[in-house]
Amino acid sequence: MATNHSRRLRVPSWLRMVPAPTDVPGVALALAGRLMLRRPPMVATDLVSNEVPVIVAGMHRSGTSIFTEILASAGMYIGGSAADEHHESWHFSRANRAMLGEAAAMLYEFGWSAPKTRDFIEERRAYAERAVRELPGFFADRADERAWGWKDPRNSLTLDIWLSIFPNARVLHIVRDGRIVALSLADRDQLEPSFGLGLWAHYVEEAEQAMCGLPEEQRCTIRYEDLVREPTATVSRLLDFARIDAPVRAETRTLFSPERASARDADPRIDAIREHPALERFGYGRAVEAASPTFDS
Repeated sequence: MATNHSRRLRVPSWLRMVPAPTDVPGVALALAGRLMLRRPPMVATDLVSNEVPVIVAGMHRSGTSIFTEILASAGMYIGGSAADEHHESWHFSRANRAMLGEAAAMLYEFGWSAPKTRDFIEERRAYAERAVRELPGFFADRADERAWGWKDPRNSLTLDIWLSIFPNARVLHIVRDGRIVALSLADRDQLEPSFGLGLWAHYVEEAEQAMCGLPEEQRCTIRYEDLVREPTATVSRLLDFARIDAPVRAETRTLFSPERASARDADPRIDAIREHPALERFGYGRAVEAASPTFDS
């Protein structure tokens, strides 16, 4: 029997709505995102809602990596072998990227630098729910019941969803001088310093707003500069908040070089971004404080 080659393939309406990324991996990620969003919503069980993860948030380039490194070295589980060199677990960062609309963009754009509205993120909570369903995979290398959590700067924008799933979570918010962050973004990602400063303000304000309704024992904001000036006291506070019983490591003192801050303050680009309302709210004056690491994180 002859085959009718003129017969058209019927394409589901949801598939026709998928944007056409510029590469095959992008198409696969976009399709996966559409399929995932069609899953039924998950109702958190008592087992999940009683979990107490430490959620590390903070604008990119603010020092979230070094704070998480300190927590991990003190015994906090952050994903075992699945955690990357920035101490981020793909298990949770994948969900955050998707909720921020980076599913197709992350391979060739900085999707994190174009944050979406809260409604946009809420509509994509299925990604977070999937991550919770797959928690056994995240815990694959966890040998005991020690403290656990995850770090991702994008947590700053998705905290409302994570806190609705883990209402007992402890949120650690790392804040660093927004002008230093803006210059670091300019050097690394070629973002205009004024845009970078505005992006910093958006991240820190979204995180603080999500945290404001939490009991005091569930929220902690630490300035990066405090770790530089008073490493022992700051790390002690950090470990107490995370409920980790471990001594402060002596080598914490050797990670920083305060001398670099003066070079940043003399950077000619700093004058255009020296003031912002959010800077004053977090205690930053016109001068850049003498606190800078030997590396950016």
